[in-house]
Amino acid sequence: MHLILLFTITFITYANSLQNGFVYDDVFTITDNYFIRDFRNLSALFTNDYYKYSGEVTYRPVVTLSYFIDYLIWHLNPVGYHLTNILLHAVNAILVYFLLYAITKHRILAFLTAILFALHPILTEAVNGISYREDLLTTVFFLGSILLFIQSVIVRLSAHDKVRNPQSKINDYLYPLSLFSYLLALCSKEMAITLPFIIFLLDWVFEDMQRVKKNILKYYSGFVLISGFYLFLRFVWFHNPVEKQLTYPNNSFLISLLTMPKVLASYIKLLFFPTSFNADYIIPHTTTPFATSFIWGIVFLSVIGIITYRFYNRSKRLFFFMLWFFITLTPTMNIIPIANIMAERYLYLPSVGFCAILAYITIGIWRYACTFISWEGGKVGRWEGGNLNVSTPRFNQLLLVFVTCLILIPAVPYSVFTIKRNKIWKDPFIFWSKTIEDSPNSSRAHNNLGMIYLQKDRTDSAIREFQASIAIESDPEYHHNLGMAYQKKGMKEEALQEYHRVLAVNPNSALTHNNMGNILIDKGRFDEGILKFKEALRLKPNYYDAHYNLGLAYFKKGFLDASIDEFKLAIHYEPDHAEAHSCLGTAYANKGLFNKAILEIEEAIRLKPNYPNAYKNLGIIYLNYKKDVQKAVYCFNEFLRLDPKNSEAGMIKRTIEKLQSPH
Repeated sequence: MHLILLFTITFITYANSLQNGFVYDDVFTITDNYFIRDFRNLSALFTNDYYKYSGEVTYRPVVTLSYFIDYLIWHLNPVGYHLTNILLHAVNAILVYFLLYAITKHRILAFLTAILFALHPILTEAVNGISYREDLLTTVFFLGSILLFIQSVIVRLSAHDKVRNPQSKINDYLYPLSLFSYLLALCSKEMAITLPFIIFLLDWVFEDMQRVKKNILKYYSGFVLISGFYLFLRFVWFHNPVEKQLTYPNNSFLISLLTMPKVLASYIKLLFFPTSFNADYIIPHTTTPFATSFIWGIVFLSVIGIITYRFYNRSKRLFFFMLWFFITLTPTMNIIPIANIMAERYLYLPSVGFCAILAYITIGIWRYACTFISWEGGKVGRWEGGNLNVSTPRFNQLLLVFVTCLILIPAVPYSVFTIKRNKIWKDPFIFWSKTIEDSPNSSRAHNNLGMIYLQKDRTDSAIREFQASIAIESDPEYHHNLGMAYQKKGMKEEALQEYHRVLAVNPNSALTHNNMGNILIDKGRFDEGILKFKEALRLKPNYYDAHYNLGLAYFKKGFLDASIDEFKLAIHYEPDHAEAHSCLGTAYANKGLFNKAILEIEEAIRLKPNYPNAYKNLGIIYLNYKKDVQKAVYCFNEFLRLDPKNSEAGMIKRTIEKLQSPH
């Protein structure tokens, strides 16, 4: 019953996110990622080509595999991707319940912790951002590994009975499965590297040093070996050179070290008071240890440290979950440079510890308060030595009423804030407009809002946003996007200047080479343009736009066979792209392959029924080559219906009149 209720509450709270579209980095990992659209690409998950195709910066093949599966089922329907994230979050809430019960043997405490985790608004970023699925997946396998390890300990101990428990044979599988789950967690997100420390902490806090010594070689070594294997994969075998572009604030590890106490304090504040969120936190860098923010941060963390130490003497469970929070958060503390110095999604796994502490303290306060209540015919329970001691029926009745209130008090406001925050992720325009409102100095937000304006053909607004982002931070991506806006406005020289700035910093930008190729073709410099498209394809072989544009360039030069080959490749990577089918049909027609031409252009019309140029080209083929006047007239009439103001409309009308004339 607990699990069904937990799953239902989680699903209902996040149900409105099913209406959301693709937002934030989803454009790189999903919508523009042709890699995930063909299962024949799976082998690249285990090669150095992974980064070139996947859209990921770090090695996370399990996450990319999940996108393969989602695309196979849902294609580019965002509902399915959001459904997957919600289900993963619900699974994690259930695993939190099992973990707490395994450690505390108290169902109410386990359920309250799981509810707090399921509904806490700080986790909305990880659940709503499809491209942040790595936090959901790594938590699934992280918690799964711990639970398997705990179960293997239980079975292992039973094997020491005088009469051997037949179930002890299960241990032959539980421990290896725990190690495998740990490897999957690491291949989902690198912050899972903290799991061996949690396993060690689990034995140290709840068992004794004798147990720890016995397990060092027999059991801990397995986790150490998996960690070493992953680190070899991550930093040697599949190392991504792009990571070298990630730097510390002001290129200084010291400044990063001085800034992180403020970040850590901000995280704790957000967990306790989850009312003010931001998709792109701008953290002023602390450059001196005498800064007020650093001093207050150190004082705050010192107090937290003292409280943690007192927990060790008073309640080892609270001590364990306090250390859980800090240990699992450590990889995000910019020890190795990361893209975002602070992000809400980083709290997904650490929040398990926070929610356990909050639930533990809340129930503890109530238990203590109940010692001041007397009931006729019996005594009440009390919190003693970190254990829950309940003995009377009336107390149990009171506890049932309280537990309901206990769950509702945090669940209701948490749910309200979470549902409200889900709406911010509805579409990119709402999301980035809200982010700029919350963080006006966010260069990323200005850039991404500029991209939305560009897609809406509000080019001047896009240029203003790109210029605002560059004024804050001169990033190659922002210069590239400004170049696209200039290009769309017809300012070709200005666009080329921006693209040259990009390539000076990042010569491996396939998108920039492709866009420069288009400008060079427009300027009549075909050979230079073709070289740019080829360079884009060398860097990104499955790049649809570059294949399509190269096909057009070859067609304009009269290289029909090469043109046809490129259009076929474009269709291979983007089968539902009507323009590529139409252009392939036109190329076939010019080769005299009229039946093939008709099939391709008809496919273009099927994919895009309101495609006027396809009707025009099909009409020309029917008229000039197939001599089918009736079909030609039909196609020309459809062209006029769809695009009556086209510059060729007058010519097409005269053609129809001539064909329908009795003479």
